[in-house]
Formats: sequence, C-alpha cells, structure tokens
Amino acid sequence: MMFMPIVKISISNLQPGMYVVDVGIPWTKAPLLYATPGYITSQEEIQRIANQGYRMIYHDTDRFRPMVGGALDRLTTPDSVWGHRVPLEEELHRAHDVYTASLEHVKQFMHSATNAPLDVTATQPLVESIISSLDRNLDALIFLAKLRLSDEYTFGHSVNVSIFATAYARFRGLDAHDLYAVGMAGLLHDYGKALVPAAILNAPRALKPWEMEIMHSHVLRGYERLKADKAIAPEVLLGVLQHHEKFNGTGYPYGLAGNDISLYGRVLSLSDVYDALTSWRVYKRPLSPHQVLAIMYQMRGQAWTPQDVDLFVKFMGIYPVGSAVELSNGQRGVVCASNQQSPAKPQVKLALDPTGRPLQPTSIVDLTQANGLEITRPLSREESAPLDVPGLLGLPLKRYGQA
Repeated sequence: MMFMPIVKISISNLQPGMYVVDVGIPWTKAPLLYATPGYITSQEEIQRIANQGYRMIYHDTDRFRPMVGGALDRLTTPDSVWGHRVPLEEELHRAHDVYTASLEHVKQFMHSATNAPLDVTATQPLVESIISSLDRNLDALIFLAKLRLSDEYTFGHSVNVSIFATAYARFRGLDAHDLYAVGMAGLLHDYGKALVPAAILNAPRALKPWEMEIMHSHVLRGYERLKADKAIAPEVLLGVLQHHEKFNGTGYPYGLAGNDISLYGRVLSLSDVYDALTSWRVYKRPLSPHQVLAIMYQMRGQAWTPQDVDLFVKFMGIYPVGSAVELSNGQRGVVCASNQQSPAKPQVKLALDPTGRPLQPTSIVDLTQANGLEITRPLSREESAPLDVPGLLGLPLKRYGQA
C-alpha cells in the first residue's frame, strides 16, 4: 500500500462498512473529537457521530466493505483489543527486554556497516517482537522510548522511530504487512549515518553548509546499501528513502512534494521529527511532548499534510505517554497510559505530593475514575527533573532523562 484514496463526504452519506480516517475538524478546535480511525459498524454509531455535531468526515474508499451482522463484528473486534491485552505494569519488563535487544542490534549493525552488509534475518524477529509488545500493551514501549535508554542518540533514535511509527501505523489502520514494513524501516531509516564521519554526525554545533550536505547524504547512502539486499521489501526502502521529504517540496534527497511521498515516508517522517525534538542531542536540550506536538501542528501544510499531522496528534493524545504533568490537587506524576476515548483523562503514575516530596507508596490514578481530579498543566523540563520515572515503575534502570 502506497497511497490512501481519501475522500470527504457528508455524514448523511456515511454507511456501515466505511472506514473513517478523519472527521475534518482541526484538532485545536475540537481536541476530543471522534477521530479514531476504523470501520463504521452500525447506523447507531453514525447517529452518535451526527449528534455530536459533526457534518463531514473523511473515509478511505479502498477499505469500504459493505457487510452485515457478524462480518462487521469480526472485522472490528481485533481493533478493540489491540494494544490493551495486558496491563501496562505487566508488559513493561517484557517491553524493556524488547527495547534493549533492539538497541543492541542497531548498535551492532551500525558499528559494522562499513565492513559488513546488514544481516536482515537478524532484524526481522526484533520487528516482530516490537509489534507483539505493542499488541499486548500499546503504551509500554512508547513509555520506554522516552526514557533515553542510550546515551548514543542514533541508536536509541532508530529504535524509538520504529516504535512510534509502528504504533502510529496501527492507529491509522494499516494491515500486518504494512506494520512490519514500517517497523523495519524505522530501525533502518538512519542506516546511512553509519557512513557519515563521526566528527560531522556528533558535532556539538550548527553544521557548516558543506557538512550539512554530507549529513544529508546519509539517506541515499543508506538506501543504496540496503537496496542491494533483495530480502528488504520495496516498502521498507521507500520509508528509508523518503523520511526527510516534505509535503511542500523542501525536503531531501529529491524534493518530493504532495502525493509523490509515500505513506511509508510520511509515517516515518512524523515519527522521526517527534523523537528528535523530544530527545537530548549534543547541541540542544529536548522539548516536552506537549511543546513538540504544538510545533508539529504549526507545520501542517508545510512539512506534512494537515490530515497526517492531525492524525499523529490524535494518536499521541493531548498528554502523550511519558509527559510529566501536574494535577488539580497539586500532585505531580507521569502519564503512563493514554486514553483515546477521553484524551484529557489518561492514567498518571503519581510521584510527588504538592510540596514536592516523593509519595510513598506511589500509585496509578485513572483520571476517568477520579472524581473531580484533572490535569492542570504539563510540566517543563526543569520541573520534571525530580521525577524518578524508572524507579516509579520498578524498572532496573539508572535514572534517565524522560520526555
């Protein structure tokens, strides 16, 4: 699948079996809008959408499946359980094993890139393990991705992009084949950076124009090297090749624009930028997830299509997993589980009391069940520094900076 034939229709023309992609209302104007992609299963669901005031929606014509009765139930049931099979704290330790194994593998193939070809057969089971972990609990790997488990940015970034891109692709309703392609492309998207001089790759300053040209060459260098391996699918190569292209044609390496950029490239690009801006770099401090989503929203119609950005923001939520927040009772904690039905009411792992002292014992509060308790604001990087996130979750990690 390269492109999604999306059309805008009136609610009055919506039918069971249609696959809704977007409702056509900017996220900033309606942050709690009905926008979880998926199949419409009944006339009652259509009426509920109309009763909320929505008049237009976007649907994917290729996914329209006129069905009745149990056929729709079989089609939609997997979506209802995907990512919610086991509790967060049960999955975290398995997810940690998946993350560290992926990290070590990326480190190994990046270090050996100049001397030996990539052994993609060793990469395949890691992609499968990422998909399986996200299937069991969507939030565990996303949470770990923001704990900065590696001081070497390129390695951790590759794993993080694979995680974000795979989860986002599933949110968009991509099938198993495409999930695998996106996950593989995420791990490999910066393969060409192994061929860029370390002095340029790790420069703690703004690059000079000639250095930037060399840095930009990592895309084609990686693509050409990977293309020689016939075991790597064309969809994976598209994601690697196009993850720095921009909707308005100002990206690289080819300056593609609009529909010339594949869905794989667009999914990788959004995930790449989100992780880059929320991560520590040698030349800059990270921004909070909330800040980054606001920046990305301002880039609608420039770096990405408005629809792609809207879907990514809705996928991440108002308070993305890993966000440090303050509650209305003055307590502080970290968002540890998202809530797509009520984005303003995620689950929060409490850490500090209103005076800033550690809470003993800690607990998780589900804001949908906490009468009157709500998030009042996201915390800045400096304010979130005292939160010992790995310790809160019982993970065997040293203290890392979280986003």
